[in-house]
Amino acid sequence: MQKGKTQKGRGISTCATCDGAFFRDEEIIVVGGGDSAMEEATFLTRFASKVTIIHRREVFRASKVMYDRAANHPKIEIKTFRSVKKWLSDEKGLAGAVLEDPRDGSTEEISCTGAFIAIGHKPITTFLEDQIETDDSGYIVPKEHTMTSVPGVFAAGDVVDTRYRQAITAAGMGCQAAIDAERMVRRSTLKWRNG
Repeated sequence: MQKGKTQKGRGISTCATCDGAFFRDEEIIVVGGGDSAMEEATFLTRFASKVTIIHRREVFRASKVMYDRAANHPKIEIKTFRSVKKWLSDEKGLAGAVLEDPRDGSTEEISCTGAFIAIGHKPITTFLEDQIETDDSGYIVPKEHTMTSVPGVFAAGDVVDTRYRQAITAAGMGCQAAIDAERMVRRSTLKWRNG
């Protein structure tokens, strides 16, 4: 994808929940092939007149249930072997995209006033390998409230949250982790003082 940063906020988003309603009765695209893309595309049908899923491969990483839900929706079209080569804009913002077929380099233009990038959610936890317990996807597994498998280490937000992945929920979890840490320090200090 080229020039995506220049269009972000002018029609390109990474959050259908946050921005979907801005595209009522408009044609939009979703870029991605996993569960995130299928979920975003299905959600966006509440607002858009048409949703086109753009995926660079023929095979999808999405679960069969999520893929079938999207593929069978009357407002959703799926284009495989396509990637966004260039964003097109006018004075109002996003106007479309040039799609490229990676097999032969052929291109096509597609109209859209909104685009949602849903290329997956992968927590950045590799630096914790073999130190803190994570699941197969890399998310930290909480033990007690926000405590991790290492006593005194707390986790919150997108490294723990596999479902909501929203700033407001991450902030709330951060507050919980801070309270848990403060309580642990207070308990430890009381034990130390009382010997």
